[in-house]
Amino acid sequence: MITFRSRTAAAALAASVLAVSGLVAAATPAAAIHGGQNATTGGHPYAMLIETPQGQQFCGGTLVAPTKVLTAAHCVKDAAAPLDLLVIGGRTTISGTKGTVRHVASVKVHPKFEQGTLTYDAAVITLSAPMPYAPLPVAGPKDAALYAFGRTAKTMGWGRTATDTPGTRLKSAVLTLAPPAKCEPFTEPGESSALKVCGTSAAGAHDSICRGDSGGPLVTGGKVIGIVSTGNKYCDDQYPVSVYTRVSAVAAGLGLPVG
Repeated sequence: MITFRSRTAAAALAASVLAVSGLVAAATPAAAIHGGQNATTGGHPYAMLIETPQGQQFCGGTLVAPTKVLTAAHCVKDAAAPLDLLVIGGRTTISGTKGTVRHVASVKVHPKFEQGTLTYDAAVITLSAPMPYAPLPVAGPKDAALYAFGRTAKTMGWGRTATDTPGTRLKSAVLTLAPPAKCEPFTEPGESSALKVCGTSAAGAHDSICRGDSGGPLVTGGKVIGIVSTGNKYCDDQYPVSVYTRVSAVAAGLGLPVG
């Protein structure tokens, strides 16, 4: 059993490895969903792959407007040069050449983002040109029903599939929404569901996000309701939980119109 000195430290450590980067010498290899199933960008056109200038998978994102991609704040904060990142739409496999590549014109991090606790872990990337794919509407304050505990939602990403197995393609998993306490040790005791969303796997399954999935979407009701923030950094069956930033809590601070 792995223990932590504090859950905040665990969350911060998880964040640093979830946003797998080739930008620093100590970075681990590019890291998709642990468990789950194969998915395609044809079925999820809003799913955006974020890569380093060297072509290494870095994070994920959600196309929420033709030139706007919603992602995790720690993704762009951890990047040595955020404006040099590449955003790719329509590419199911990491090694593929299909799809549309866009450069980053600007980045806006949520003004209340805290690296240590990963609260308000959200950012918007403005692209150099529009993406030719259908954006996904953003959940807002009137979408409380989409966050009901027990409801299912789909998450996706290109990250690792196991501890030492880098992802090669987009994968997805269906998770059940639960109180933040169900996602310990990657949440603090008493954390509010008004800011964070916990996703758990079905009984007997071990589906979760993994390293490299940061910034990707959590989707239900035809809207993006969550941004991958932290969770199963070990990419094994010990802590198969997934923590998301609640989109309805950060949309206004990022200037996003809600659907």
